[in-house]
Amino acid sequence: MKTEPNQFKYHYNYKNKCDCADDDNCGCSYPNNMAHNFSIDETFSEDSITIAKIGETAPNFTAPAILADNTLQENFNLYNESREKTAVLFFYPEDFSFTCPSELLMFNKEINAFYKREAVVIGISTDSINSHYSWKELPPEKDGISDIIFPLVSDFDKKISRSYGVLNKKQTAMRATVIIDSKHTVRHISLNDNKIWRAPEETLRIIDILNQKNDNLTSCPIGWKQNFFFERPTQETISEMFNHPRIY
Repeated sequence: MKTEPNQFKYHYNYKNKCDCADDDNCGCSYPNNMAHNFSIDETFSEDSITIAKIGETAPNFTAPAILADNTLQENFNLYNESREKTAVLFFYPEDFSFTCPSELLMFNKEINAFYKREAVVIGISTDSINSHYSWKELPPEKDGISDIIFPLVSDFDKKISRSYGVLNKKQTAMRATVIIDSKHTVRHISLNDNKIWRAPEETLRIIDILNQKNDNLTSCPIGWKQNFFFERPTQETISEMFNHPRIY
């Protein structure tokens, strides 16, 4: 018998049980009013979670997030926000740390390069939504991230980090990057030691490779762009990077 999610499945042991219509008065030694033998299906667990894997559908999530204008979106949904776009999930350990603001600001500086590729960047940590808000109130010169224009999701219950396999022993998210294509398929997962910064250029290079329609392409040098077969690889100019309309 099928049950709703987060409910246990029980099995009733009918072996040697009386099936008489009037079993309580039939006189047999196996009346149906005896203690029932229920056992929990060991293949099911309330805490069972689908872990993200390359080539499989990305686990969806709904969680509170702080947007570019510091407004709260209580039900920020991955699938809704990345509809027909590439999604870059940018997990980081914690707010108000030394390395995290530098990483976030570097990705923010390149945000229009992501927009040009129809990609959205989503920051995620296990901090509370109040912590995100307080951090965003501080300017960069005070180790804040007030300039950030991509959403910051609060994974306070740690379900998102668990479902993407990036929750560490300290119960915070590891320095992880997940790239999900427009069909919600996981295409890239990378994990860094907390001391290793991530470069937005590398993430953009991977997105460019995924956007390449020619299956014969087997390698891409640093600086490669989608027009690789028509022009020599060149870095984007500052004007190209910052003249694209912002989504958030």
